[in-house]
This record gives sequence, C-alpha cells and structure tokens, in this order.
Amino acid sequence: MTDRRCDVAIIGGGLAGCSAAIYLARQGARVVLLEAKNYPHHKVCGEVLSPECGVLLDGLGLTEWLGQRQPAAIDTVEITSPSGAHWEARLPGTALGISRYALDHALAEQAACHGVDLQTETTVTGVQGTLEDSLRLTTRSPAGSSAITARVVIGAYGKHSRLDHTLNRAFTRQPQPFVGLKAHFDGPRLPCRIELHTFPGGYCGLSEIENGKINACLLVQNDVFRQAGSIPAFLAWMQQQNPRLAAWFASARLISDRWYSISQIPFVDKTVVDRDVLMTGDAAGLIAPLAGNGMAMALRGAHLAAEHAISFLRHERTAADLRRQYAADWQREFRLRLRLGRLLQAFLLRPQPLALGLHLVKAMPPLGHFFIHNTRDTHLR
Repeated sequence: MTDRRCDVAIIGGGLAGCSAAIYLARQGARVVLLEAKNYPHHKVCGEVLSPECGVLLDGLGLTEWLGQRQPAAIDTVEITSPSGAHWEARLPGTALGISRYALDHALAEQAACHGVDLQTETTVTGVQGTLEDSLRLTTRSPAGSSAITARVVIGAYGKHSRLDHTLNRAFTRQPQPFVGLKAHFDGPRLPCRIELHTFPGGYCGLSEIENGKINACLLVQNDVFRQAGSIPAFLAWMQQQNPRLAAWFASARLISDRWYSISQIPFVDKTVVDRDVLMTGDAAGLIAPLAGNGMAMALRGAHLAAEHAISFLRHERTAADLRRQYAADWQREFRLRLRLGRLLQAFLLRPQPLALGLHLVKAMPPLGHFFIHNTRDTHLR
C-alpha cells in the first residue's frame, strides 16, 4: 500500500471540497482532493446559485467562466399548493441557474490549476488518528489501495456517505425519511423565476439553467414515494396532485438519460467536527432545498473550513482550539438558516397548513421577506 503526505486531505470534490482546496492551495498548503467519481457528473440539486454566490465565485476566479456559460437569471420565487393557493416574491438580488454537471467540473479544473493533487475515482474507506498526531486516510481506487497522512482532514462529501457509517456519526443510527429526485427537461420556459409546486408529502422545484434547459428537482417523504412503487408511477401520481405540475410536465420532454435519485437525506443536526474531521457543506448540515441557499452555504462553509485549517497549519491555534472554534463559528454562521429552513419545509409537506400560510404571507408581505432574507446571507453581496 502506497503512502503519501500532505497538509490537508479533502474528502469530496463537489462545491465545498473544490472551493476549500482552491482557498488552501492559494495559501501555500499541500492539498490532496479525493473524489469518488469522474468529472463531469450529475448531482441531485436545485442548481440555483443564490444572489450572494457572485462574491464567493469571484473569489474563486470563476466569474469569467460563469459569464461564458450564460446561466439563467432568476429573481422571482413562486410557491403553489395543490388547492391552487400561491405566493410570489422577489429575491434580494439575482440568482443564477447553472448545472452542477458544469460547475463542479469547472471548480475541479480550477483546483488542479492551483496545484491541488486531484484524485478521481477514489473512495475513502477509513480515517484514523487525531489532529495532534496527524490523521491517516485509507483509500481505494482502480489503481489499488493507498494511504494518505494529513495534518488536517476536511469532510466535504455531501448529504450522506458510507464514510458517515464508518465514522459512526450519530445521525446514521436512525433512518431518514426523505428521497430526492432530479432530471433535466426541455419544456415551457420559466423566465427569471423558480417555481416550487407542492403535493402531499413533498414538493417539486422547476427553474432554468444554462442553454435553456429546465432543472426539475423534488423532495418527497419515503413512505409517500414507496406507495407508488416506481419512479414513473410516482411522477404520474405527483402530477395529479397539483394542477400546475400536471400542466408543465404535459408539455415537457426529458433530456437527461434518466432521473437521478438519492435516499436517506438527513435534515438533522450533525456534529461539525467528527473524529477530528472538519465537516463542511452538506456533510456538516443540510438546509431544506426550498430555501435555495444550499450551494451558497457549501461555498461559504468551504471558505470557513479553509481559514481555520490554515490557522492551525501556521500554529496560530492548537488542535483543541481548532475543534472548538471551527464548530462554534460554523454554528454561528449557519444554525439559524438551517432551523428556519426545516420549519418552512414542514409547512410545505402539509397541503392544508401550507395553503393557509400562503394566504398569510400574501396578506403580510414583510413576513415573506423575513423568511427569504433569513435563509441566506444577504451581507455578502
């Protein structure tokens, strides 16, 4: 088994992992970035960069690349209930629709350009050690097994992974009640807007991405999904529950090779530092998709993890300080957004309370503005 050494090993090459790698490499750290798949690849995601992401992507050197891809501009959100109740509001700035297929690949290439050792098709099978004595990762790839010794390890591997079970993270001990699905369509245009259409036990988001494609991404409770028996049967049932969904899908054509899915989605509190791994992005905490801020949280959380790692590498803080301060700063930055997003999601999953809530926010616009502003960081713009 080969063994290599680095300053920071990052598990997961999505938004959070690639972003953290770029920040660290710019500060002179030796970084190994481990991604289980090859690029490019699809991910189950709403694929909306909320308004504050412009500053974050500019800091990563992707502003020119993003402009060349001509992402869809989004400035309005609409939520509908099965009964026909609806609410529409403006976002605090212009969001951008861009596929993870394109964006993750661009970030990975940017990381490699900064000298990051990018290893694809590489799965982390174990993590041992401590921040005081360095951590040792065991990995598996088509080339065989290997080991990496790092002073800091950042976990940026997404919503859930087999590694969560290997690390015996607390949230893995209970089943999680949600399934996510995503696909791209050629369908009726949705100029400058993202639409969230609800049904009993779930909701489906529709919004444009680059090249005029439409991303359809939905979240549904496991028991509702299982009753249908298959993805086609579920999709047919879903459209029957909300007239707006039925009307849109009737004129849409699937252009993805299939529907992409993920199960056991954990909208629960997670330990931010687990077995001395600094968790970031969805590995640290997952915001309800309706908030439209998950990609921004991944980018900002990556920067936060990188800042703390660099401080530790420069001996500006001890291992104990790193554990305590990173967890505290992460919670301070994201805890309110996560909890508010979960509260709002509980309403979206229940048609009758949702209909009442939509009538309420229409009658009291400041209430809707409160929810929009407090599920994102409007100070970054």
